[in-house]
Amino acid sequence: MRSDVDRWEEKYRAATAVPSLIPDPLLVHYADLLKGEGLALDLAAGTCHTSVQLARLGRQVVALDCSLTALQIGQRIAAREGVRIQGLVADLDNWPLPQSTFEVITCFRYLNRELFPAMGNALKPGGLLLYKTFNQHHLQKVPRFNPNYLLRPGELARSFPNLELIVCRDGVNAREPYSFAIARSPQKT
Repeated sequence: MRSDVDRWEEKYRAATAVPSLIPDPLLVHYADLLKGEGLALDLAAGTCHTSVQLARLGRQVVALDCSLTALQIGQRIAAREGVRIQGLVADLDNWPLPQSTFEVITCFRYLNRELFPAMGNALKPGGLLLYKTFNQHHLQKVPRFNPNYLLRPGELARSFPNLELIVCRDGVNAREPYSFAIARSPQKT
């Protein structure tokens, strides 16, 4: 939606400085699964912190986001970290994910349930999906957050039926406002 794109552009234009890289604990903990030279796609990349982490692990990274400003900030973070990422401006509501293309797909803090099947189909055989976003516990911290953009208990475990779950966790209390899953696309036989 154009209004969403405009809202994100406005948010990132208001940023006064390029932030330091903030490593996501999930990516740090599972770094051994992610190391490699293959192609990675970071969906809804924002300022590309996940993209930069993936590039530091050896991946060729496409950072996709609807905000050009966010991707430009991400490019500056990547340069400061000594890695390269490719930014791609696209609205995920209108951009079809290519099939069997990526060894790794990440999606952090973005929820569009209609994209779940396409994410799985965009992985090459044996490819990894790392998905992490807010769950219903987030409402305790941000009561005005739209509940349509929050995962329900157990939802993520059922969302990728054609992938093999490696690990899936729902936050069990208010200190855990995220749910996450790591899943692998089956190898072709």
